[in-house]
Amino acid sequence: MAPFLLLFVALATASPMKRQTGGLDVNADGLVSYDEVVHAMSLHEALTALDRDGDGFLYLPQIIELWGVGDKFYELNTDGDDHLTFREFENGMSLQDFYNQFDFNGDGTLDVPEAYQMHFIYDTINNPLFDNPIDANGDGKLSKLEVLSLMTYDEVLTALDSDDDMSLTHDELLVLFGSETADFLNHQDRNDDGVMSFDEADEHHMDLEKVFERLDLDDSDYLEDGEGAGFYSVWTTILNSASTN
Repeated sequence: MAPFLLLFVALATASPMKRQTGGLDVNADGLVSYDEVVHAMSLHEALTALDRDGDGFLYLPQIIELWGVGDKFYELNTDGDDHLTFREFENGMSLQDFYNQFDFNGDGTLDVPEAYQMHFIYDTINNPLFDNPIDANGDGKLSKLEVLSLMTYDEVLTALDSDDDMSLTHDELLVLFGSETADFLNHQDRNDDGVMSFDEADEHHMDLEKVFERLDLDDSDYLEDGEGAGFYSVWTTILNSASTN
């Protein structure tokens, strides 16, 4: 059996991870409160979960993948180098501050699109098997082969569609596209209604290889230093769906 298929079978047959109606969302109301987060993890645990290559650093692309902008990287990067240490992060930000960065509408709780990354962090902390679910060779970066062998573009769209309305808002696309979200949505949104419908996606003949190339900001033919962080969350959602079905 091929290595990718073996990986899929191992993950898909494992106990389904809890998302939205369990796990981090303790009261199953579809929202994630700060109280639920603070009882589930520390800031240090969250940073460790995000540090997929284990080098003890977080990089600008990872911050952009988390919050759509890189402002916090420059604010926290006190020594001006190309990475953030855990110490820099923890000296400049509390767990409450970290949580607030995901609350894009400022209502005090995280709805489904806002909580996407928090669920991934929780799953990584509590399910070590999912630490590098699609990095088959463990080199800390994603190749086209690793991504395209495990998922299709249609599966990615469905995974991002948190409210199952067959269209994707800016916040839903942000999970995967990070800093590229606005540009991607502007290109795909043919009728200028602010969302990308699945029909519009079909009309543009977009595919997963083109998505990979868009996310490969340094044209290295690999997604590294946070470029492919969204794919980890998407793959986890695809697995959850496969397990529950």
